[in-house]
Amino acid sequence: MRFEISYRGGSTHEVEPAGNVVVLGRDSACDIVLNDSKCSRRHAVVEEGPDGLVVRDSGSANGVYVNGRRVERARLRPGDVIRLGDAQLKLLHELGETVVLAPDDLDAGPMAGEAPAPGPPCVEHPVSLPSQAAESPRAAAALAGGPRRPTTVSLLVALWALFVPASVAACLLAVQRLGGGPILWTAGGLTSLVLAGLGASMALGLRALASWARHLQIGTAAVGLLVCPFTLASATVLLYMTRPEVKAAFEGQARGPAGTGDGAAEATFALSLAGMLVLGLALTAIAVLVL
Repeated sequence: MRFEISYRGGSTHEVEPAGNVVVLGRDSACDIVLNDSKCSRRHAVVEEGPDGLVVRDSGSANGVYVNGRRVERARLRPGDVIRLGDAQLKLLHELGETVVLAPDDLDAGPMAGEAPAPGPPCVEHPVSLPSQAAESPRAAAALAGGPRRPTTVSLLVALWALFVPASVAACLLAVQRLGGGPILWTAGGLTSLVLAGLGASMALGLRALASWARHLQIGTAAVGLLVCPFTLASATVLLYMTRPEVKAAFEGQARGPAGTGDGAAEATFALSLAGMLVLGLALTAIAVLVL
């Protein structure tokens, strides 16, 4: 397979990766590295199978578009254009070989009654085919669907998404309770913007399994240990995020055939986090009513 890669800045170049499975993304370990900030670390996979070439979204943040239409999985034909972020990849036709013969090279064949001239003996040349056993572990993981987002991480994504409107409402309510005023409203507006930006960034980063989002989640959980109603929830997040299996998921590695998204431990952490959050909210509500 051959691709013509172009960026919004106008630079264009061609690549011809080897193998039947090609990983596309921003990570330097990908088969085709895309220098675009809107691309995920492992954005998509192009694989060759019985039905031809197929492109598949690997859980990217901004999606995969084929000829302007967003897809999760689609067959590719020469001339199709794949857009990942601001990068475009055009599938080119395979280069064929053309043999040009001179007139003297043409053999008119034997005359009537003549035996054909003996030709060189036919030698069979073995053709080596790529073996699936020779594929790298990263390509094998991509063929199996790539690292899946663990259940607890998906729960954290939802919680950070809910944090955005909740933080804005809490800041505005606090300013109103304090009597308002230009300075208070300005400070409250800036604080709500910072908190909303943090929540949105964390939701997107955790959804894409970005390594920086894991480190930032560990930092925010450490700060949360100081907030008494949510100390237990923060401790649960810290314990979960420091697990080797979770670290491997954020680094794009697969642990076991099913990844880290399944198993009793994953369900236990998700239920424990949900329970600790409910407990923290109940304690907060009781404190507000008492005060």
